[in-house]
Amino acid sequence: MTSKSPVRSCEDVDETALSFAEIKALCAGNPLIAEKMNLDIEVTKLRMLKAEHQSQRYRLEDNLMTHYPRQVASVTERIAGTEKDIAHYAERKEKCVSVQATSGGASASVKSPGMTINGATYREKEPAAKALRESCKLIKDKEEIAVGDYMGFKMSLQYKGVFDRSIILNLRGAMTHQVELSSDAFGNITRINNALDKLPERLDSAKQHLEDINKQIEAAKLELEKPFMLADELAEKEARLALINADLNIDGNGDFDVINDDERESGDEAYDGSPGDSELDTDSDRAHTQTPQAASEKIIKPSILDGIRNYSGNNNQSIPGRDKPVGIAI
Repeated sequence: MTSKSPVRSCEDVDETALSFAEIKALCAGNPLIAEKMNLDIEVTKLRMLKAEHQSQRYRLEDNLMTHYPRQVASVTERIAGTEKDIAHYAERKEKCVSVQATSGGASASVKSPGMTINGATYREKEPAAKALRESCKLIKDKEEIAVGDYMGFKMSLQYKGVFDRSIILNLRGAMTHQVELSSDAFGNITRINNALDKLPERLDSAKQHLEDINKQIEAAKLELEKPFMLADELAEKEARLALINADLNIDGNGDFDVINDDERESGDEAYDGSPGDSELDTDSDRAHTQTPQAASEKIIKPSILDGIRNYSGNNNQSIPGRDKPVGIAI
């Protein structure tokens, strides 16, 4: 359907339509026809394997030239952007921690970083969570709306899909990080903080992805260097099949100038004229077995008309084909 080589194959490829030449050779009991039919099946299978190997090479070359470079560029960009976002988040998070010295040592307290929603800044967690939840009601189909800022990341809201009405919060820094919100207003703030805290894990995942891509590139290069392992076997069987077809006089179109007919060869022996040869005693058999040389001698025998044309004026000259001289008046 796609004009590409089949990825799947089946073993039932020996259902072959015989040509007239093959049927005649098979009826004649020629052992070469059985070998030819087996070779046809084996060569067909090997050619399918060779076509699949060639298609695999084309896919690898295309991946090396276009697909893998795009993946490497995309993952490298994601790694660099995530590293910037991690550094930015760490800096903003550090400002929210205050350390106080006490007689027994030091204590640390964390204050709310604040969240800006629709132009209003909320320092406490509860009003910020409720305002974010109210903003979700402003979303329209296929539309992303900007709602504010949190920890230096721009926030926007949108539906997850056309038919999926789940709400996605986009946190945009150097890269975009998505958080799926729920109906729990306070839980949404926790989900946002967890997503930002897991940025180092996303960075490690991106680096691992880049390493896997580089391994795939090296494996593809090695695979391209491998030749078709059954090339020699295919060439050998194709050569043998060509010899058999030539011996059977079978061309690629299945024409029926088929085989050397032993019965015809034995029946075309020249008639020796012996009385004992009763099987070739009739006129039709003699005409059938007449040699080409005898036929040519009849064709070049001089005619009476040729004798008249070559007559030189001698009245006594005999004309071939006549017993008596002929006089001609001038």
